[in-house]
Amino acid sequence: MKRSPFESAAFAVQEWLDRGSGACLAERDTKVRIENGCAWNIDLRDDGLDIKAVRLVLPPDFPASPCELYVSRDNFLKLPHIEADGHVCLGLSPIPEDYDDPVAGVVRALSALKEKLLVPAADAAWVAEQFNEERVSYWAQWCISRRKATDHRPVTSRTYVDVGELGTWASGAVAGYVPGNSKHRVFSLQVAAVTDPHALAARHRWADGSLVRGSALFVRLPSSGAWTPKVWPTTFESLGALIGKATDHEVSLASWVNATGWADDLAPKKRKKKVRRNRPKDAPPGQRPMLVVLVHGSAMFGYQLYGSAIPALQPPAIEPIHITRVDADWALARDHNLDVLRARREKRVLLLGAGSLGSPLAWALARAGVGQLDIVDAQVMGTENTSRHELGLSDAGYSKADRIAEQIMQDVPGIVVRGFLAEASMWTTKNCKPGVYDLVIECTAESSVRTFMSHMRAALFGDCPVIHAWTEPLCSAAHVVLSQPAVPWPDDDPADELVNASDLSASDMRIKVAACAGGFHPYGAADIELVAAFAAERATTVLDDMTHASTVWSWARSSAFFSALPVSANIRPIVPSSSSESDSAMTTRELATVLGQQ
Repeated sequence: MKRSPFESAAFAVQEWLDRGSGACLAERDTKVRIENGCAWNIDLRDDGLDIKAVRLVLPPDFPASPCELYVSRDNFLKLPHIEADGHVCLGLSPIPEDYDDPVAGVVRALSALKEKLLVPAADAAWVAEQFNEERVSYWAQWCISRRKATDHRPVTSRTYVDVGELGTWASGAVAGYVPGNSKHRVFSLQVAAVTDPHALAARHRWADGSLVRGSALFVRLPSSGAWTPKVWPTTFESLGALIGKATDHEVSLASWVNATGWADDLAPKKRKKKVRRNRPKDAPPGQRPMLVVLVHGSAMFGYQLYGSAIPALQPPAIEPIHITRVDADWALARDHNLDVLRARREKRVLLLGAGSLGSPLAWALARAGVGQLDIVDAQVMGTENTSRHELGLSDAGYSKADRIAEQIMQDVPGIVVRGFLAEASMWTTKNCKPGVYDLVIECTAESSVRTFMSHMRAALFGDCPVIHAWTEPLCSAAHVVLSQPAVPWPDDDPADELVNASDLSASDMRIKVAACAGGFHPYGAADIELVAAFAAERATTVLDDMTHASTVWSWARSSAFFSALPVSANIRPIVPSSSSESDSAMTTRELATVLGQQ
């Protein structure tokens, strides 16, 4: 019977380790069933290393997956790159040559084990450095491993945290949610924030279940210090000592716990009733969530606090928990290039038009970090829009602007979005004046709106930059025009004569429908998404440089595309010459040059 590539590779390794030159290295582990792969135990005592043995496992799909190496579980959190089950994570990847020489793949793994772990493990500084560099992974594994410990306490499966721009420390709040079917009142989720965590949970639709309010303490650890298993607090006292040191003894964990009134909840009933400061009405005694969040660089580490039945004799217990950051700095930028993100957060943008171009553009602006976005559109979502709109059938009959705003608010942090069902001219006349917005983007594709904006620009928008974006019929071309007050968009709307890539707009290329002046240009979601990405990239360019000169950015399909159309089209120089209908090109022109002003 002909062997599969996996069987052939496994057979070659078996021959080498069982009967070949590798037999002196390893002994077959017969406890592993053939269908689950093969395993060997390798004795390392003669190498004089801290780790005396390693278990080599060939997974069933070797060499598509590299061989796996395991050491004693006792090494977890003592040496880096070792997981809770003893698996050694060396970042090995399969290579094509392993199919031809699978033995070499095993030799490569064993060499990596020695070079990347066994030898450098003798250096304590290297061990600490490795733990610190991958501290989030090790912390998550420790939290998971704690669930199997005999002294563990129940923890919330999900903890979402937004601390904003934290200084050295801050006191905040926790909103915990107990499912309706929970018999033991265990939180399915908790949200911690310096501001109102329940409002945050409600916005993102996490608030599912009975609300129980609690308290949170946020402390920033010195970035110069390493966060390794050796410094992780395991008791309330050691956690308090760490917090005291990090805050230059400005914060006492014990005092903070007492100040919340939490200790009073657990006091013996026979004692005189004390004033329960800040105790929410819906908090059951002793069950309010108490959380400590330690911030170290971009990483966050949490401890859940549990009160003692005898507060005077026993301190609270602590349990490590995994933290999920939900703040905008992390969710939108992973803490990278934050100066740009925070500058965008100060921007107020008005988007006129939420159709097939405006709707994905709204999402792109939100995810780019814009702080305030107002969306104006006069139409409700129609079922026939589904093929090329961000909304779908569940939104049919609702205001496009309102629904997009609702969904962005739910899914994107750090932004305020409002939707308005209105005509652009009427809404802007009533609501706009100079200084209200930093950028206005018009993508209604209506010449009348561009003309109106040109006439009313000074009165409604002042010196604010204005962007006009539109697509030509069949998505044959698209344009993003930045108009600064120094070179404004003309009143006579020269889009067709001076900007467009062809005269298709003059031809009636629409598919007519049985309605008054009804029709549409056929194109798909992929077409408009390409244009939306093009427009979004240019819009963010302007957001990052509000003094950018008036510019026309154009994207046009190839000459072959226009030649294949059922109607004749006169194309302009920005159309690239190509024999492929799939080709396209982007062009940047000064608006003044396009308008013939220079």
